[in-house]
Amino acid sequence: MKQGIPILFFLFLTLFSFSLGAWETDIDYNYEYEKNGPYTKFSDWVPYKLHKWEPKYLEDFYELYNLKQHYNDNELRKNIYWLKIALNKRFRHPKHALCETKTEQAYYKYRNLMFMHINIQIMRSYMRLASKFDKRHVYFYNLDFAHELKESFGIAESFYKEAIPYWEKAKEYADKANEVPVDLDLGTIETERYEIVTGKLDFGHIIETHLDRLEGKQKIVSEYLAKYPEADAKALDLIDRQN
Repeated sequence: MKQGIPILFFLFLTLFSFSLGAWETDIDYNYEYEKNGPYTKFSDWVPYKLHKWEPKYLEDFYELYNLKQHYNDNELRKNIYWLKIALNKRFRHPKHALCETKTEQAYYKYRNLMFMHINIQIMRSYMRLASKFDKRHVYFYNLDFAHELKESFGIAESFYKEAIPYWEKAKEYADKANEVPVDLDLGTIETERYEIVTGKLDFGHIIETHLDRLEGKQKIVSEYLAKYPEADAKALDLIDRQN
């Protein structure tokens, strides 16, 4: 009887380890993974929305704004897209605003400051886009690409003009925010408001200056193309003609 106890104990351990191994295999859903098959990952049981954050309020879309030190056209266009959406969204509950607002007047100023700042950011993004198609100086050798310059300057002009309405809106909201004699903890946004209403910051004049300079460069290119109409084609097409 005593000799049979070790044998029974060994058989018991063997059966237990076998059943435990089988149980472990059953719950290991990473093996032989098939969607909706016999083996399903636990993460697939959890509703997708639990893993997803959806922007809803003006501040949410504003916080999607991001500009690296070295940016490209797509990043600027993406920022314009998010900020334009933000302008049409409602604000968070005052308790969750980007700064503390203790009175209705302060919250009124907060909303106008945010509208002002978002319009300025859209305007700046359009100006940055325009600058990527503008050329600071046109030298004589640049006229070998007169056709490309003509197209590029046309795009720059459209972006400069696109920025103007947002500057006008920013001034309107700055004037409204200035009616409330309370300073909010919004960093440089309050400084923007002060500089706009005092005339220290005048992007209308800056944009007009860019457009005037651009007009002069467009005139140089137009005069060159009027004199050499055969040059009004892409540089690669001109090379093909010569060959």
